[in-house]
Amino acid sequence: MNIDPAAENEKKNRLEMIRQALKDKAPLMYEDLESSGRLQQFLEAHDAEMIASYNEAKSRAWEETRENFLNFTDISYDETSSPM
Repeated sequence: MNIDPAAENEKKNRLEMIRQALKDKAPLMYEDLESSGRLQQFLEAHDAEMIASYNEAKSRAWEETRENFLNFTDISYDETSSPM
């Protein structure tokens, strides 16, 4: 079973993932946000941006997939031999 990372019930996991990455990779920024009381606001905004990017990429991938798999042609069909 595939889990949709953009699903609302996955938000808690996404926020924790963002929080942990921020804490590990930008500890000074994390400390500043936490001490100023802006950490949750930052996490929520970053999550929204991340999911918007994910949904846009998913949409582009679906468009590309449709173009690749629904682009049918009759290779042997010759319009010059058409009775019309």
